[in-house]
Amino acid sequence: MKKRLSIAFLFHVLFVFGQEAIQSEVNYLNYDPFYGNDSIASGPIFPSLSSPEEVGYSLPWVSKQKKYSSNYLRVFPVVNFMGSYLTDQYNSNSFLNGAGFGITGQFSRKFYARLILNGNYSGHGGNDFAYSGVYHTDFWENKNQDYTLGLQPRMRLSYTPYDFINIQAGIDQNFIGQGKRSMLLGDYGAPYPFVQLRTKIWKIEMVNIYQFFKEDQNAQFTRKFASTHFFNYKVTKNLQIGVFESVVFAPKDTLLNRGYEVAYLNPFLFYRPTEYGLGSQDRLLIGLNTSYSFEQFMIYGQLAIDDFVLKELTSRSRWWANKYSGQIGLKGKADLSIGNLRWLTELNFARPFIYSHLNESTNYGNQGRPLAHPLGSNFVEVYAETSLKFTPQLTIKGRLFFVQQGGGDSNDTLSFGSDVYQPYTDRPYEYGYKIGGNGKINRLHFSAEINYELFKKLKINAFVRPGIEVNNLSKQGYKAHVIMYGGIRTQLWNDHSFDF
Repeated sequence: MKKRLSIAFLFHVLFVFGQEAIQSEVNYLNYDPFYGNDSIASGPIFPSLSSPEEVGYSLPWVSKQKKYSSNYLRVFPVVNFMGSYLTDQYNSNSFLNGAGFGITGQFSRKFYARLILNGNYSGHGGNDFAYSGVYHTDFWENKNQDYTLGLQPRMRLSYTPYDFINIQAGIDQNFIGQGKRSMLLGDYGAPYPFVQLRTKIWKIEMVNIYQFFKEDQNAQFTRKFASTHFFNYKVTKNLQIGVFESVVFAPKDTLLNRGYEVAYLNPFLFYRPTEYGLGSQDRLLIGLNTSYSFEQFMIYGQLAIDDFVLKELTSRSRWWANKYSGQIGLKGKADLSIGNLRWLTELNFARPFIYSHLNESTNYGNQGRPLAHPLGSNFVEVYAETSLKFTPQLTIKGRLFFVQQGGGDSNDTLSFGSDVYQPYTDRPYEYGYKIGGNGKINRLHFSAEINYELFKKLKINAFVRPGIEVNNLSKQGYKAHVIMYGGIRTQLWNDHSFDF
């Protein structure tokens, strides 16, 4: 009896101190509350827990009871027909034809569900770099020499049993940060199965994500897992500080088949002592996320640490194991007489070898793509974008970025720390590594996109994006390449083609 009273008292205390009740609805990943409403206190966890825009056609609800009047069930088609052309020495081109459906519904105040399922048929000619064609990362793929068949599910089930706890499960991407990129957890990789627990107590939000990844090793899929903690503290109305921790581990090693490590399921444990206690070689990433909001703009930043020794750092020895990355950015909004202005600019950098590990069973990636910044490591990047929404249908958006990345001298058995999928044991020496070293590649990119919403109810848009890129990827030195990209797409997630 005393135990039950203690639990009831704890729940009551949590409810009293929780400033905002957590809702069950989950917005789409490309919705940023900072731009979407007048709130300046938008959190760094995406997709956000907020009511999504009504998409699709409502189906008749079975119940006629008044208390269920806010429930809904909607369906909508999904289309993606896109193509690109790049004037490099190979005349690189690519296409993506995709179609499917989506269904979303709220079945009570506490339960929300969403499923978006589409099949893709894609192909390319010329260069097959991730940034030289239509970018897509399917959950399941069947490749041959000429084309690729893919299946892309995005599913979320969300349940809020109490006003301070939300539980989610599904197959989707997650994002932590306030910028275009994230040095902690980004959305450039393929969707993955996950379970997420979000808890709000007073000014603190705790997020636990249990992730289930896979890699294609020698034409065979191998599993790997991750457990991620993020604690976000809203210091004031304007200032937020978050602490991040993630551990990636293989379900089996040379000694035993352990499956999902039970010790990593504890939502309150710090992983570094746990990892040492297990005597494992799991890879651990820790980080910091912070932001300060003003009425019309926000300053934000991140720091990720893989490993470092302070003595080596202060001596400027450029030791390979001083592995860290960071971000600092500024974004803003303004309602002008001609339309709604949105803008963002940020600086991102990553030291060589951060996010890599002994093999792809424990590196910070999923299905061949980095889990943080899409360029991996050993780079510095300046990125800026601005968009102006003239009418509810017409938007013009410009992108500009400069990237300097090292590691161009790497090969299959030699790594200078740019590819997170190449083991750090392939390094040639211990000291002397710097960002942009050992084969410097420079890229300057500019593009302008005209986007027109064809069907507001279905979020289907037609767009065209001409651009130009100057780089030294060719052995003949710097070359300028014209880019043309366009098509028709359902805009319920972020399109990352030609933006990194």
